[in-house]
Amino acid sequence: MQYYDAIIIRFMGDDGSVHNIFVDGGNINPRKFCYTDRLKKELEFLFDKGESIDLWIITHIDDDHIGGLYNFIKDTDFFETHHEQLKEVWMNYGGKGDYKIKRTGTIGYHGGKNLRDLLREKHVSIKHNILTGHTSTLSDVTITVVAPDENAMKRYIEWWNDKEFKDVTQTADGLIKGGEWDYDKKFKDFNMELYKEDNEVKNNSSIAFVLSYHGYNLLFSADSCSSILSNGLNNVDILKDGKYKFDLMHIPHHGSCRNSSFAFLKDIICPKYVISGNGTNRYHLPDKETIARLNAANPMGCELHFTHMNFKLKEIFANDNCGNLKIIDNANFIFE
Repeated sequence: MQYYDAIIIRFMGDDGSVHNIFVDGGNINPRKFCYTDRLKKELEFLFDKGESIDLWIITHIDDDHIGGLYNFIKDTDFFETHHEQLKEVWMNYGGKGDYKIKRTGTIGYHGGKNLRDLLREKHVSIKHNILTGHTSTLSDVTITVVAPDENAMKRYIEWWNDKEFKDVTQTADGLIKGGEWDYDKKFKDFNMELYKEDNEVKNNSSIAFVLSYHGYNLLFSADSCSSILSNGLNNVDILKDGKYKFDLMHIPHHGSCRNSSFAFLKDIICPKYVISGNGTNRYHLPDKETIARLNAANPMGCELHFTHMNFKLKEIFANDNCGNLKIIDNANFIFE
């Protein structure tokens, strides 16, 4: 089920200390694969060096994003030993825990509520109501939030507090796409102008942000969508000379075709893009349609990095003309 997000940002600050920002943390299940065998080893490495997690951002409450923090807290002895090294968490949430959701069987709400309650129980410092325009500085890093906007947050809080979950016959991540892979279709055969945007309440509530460090600007999009990202970037005055200029962009929602429009991608100047998803998941993400849009938006070429690469994902590029798009199965980056 390779479509989750788990991002670690590590940098030396101008204060002489190493700082760490975590963004999401992988799926709740399987715990061993995502947490015990992988993320916990990263945590042990940092903690053994005497370092802390200065900020852990939970972009939204889908299970494939909250698993790392959830399982860290549930790892009782390990968490109790190192809880002081978790300095702050960003997580948007609603509710007071005094109501019941009528339907069960879908992901998202229950994991989010459990994580919120665990954070409160363990007295972890939480900031919520994180909206477009919020800024935070950590040594010489600045984080500028570009999503969600007030309307998306209002929908999210209403959903959390008052609304029932959608029927379990629909996917809990919204109507992401059709049920089949589009990997056998040629890049040239996609219609760049066709775009039906993801309007799912949890995805639209994603915390997306620009991280700025020593002149570099990196866009982390979570599961947001083009219209919200574009509006947010305009509102925080990121637009320069008619274009959004980044040194790295994390493609929204594991490369879903419902979250990245051609109109938005062609307004971006960026040499490196990242997709977290390898095709062998229940949603068949990433969509080749998204990569076709990225390819068409960058006729002079760019790098597309994948966090997971396998034979299924390679079908996208087999027997097709990728133009100047350079495919790389490595999502580790160093900016100096």
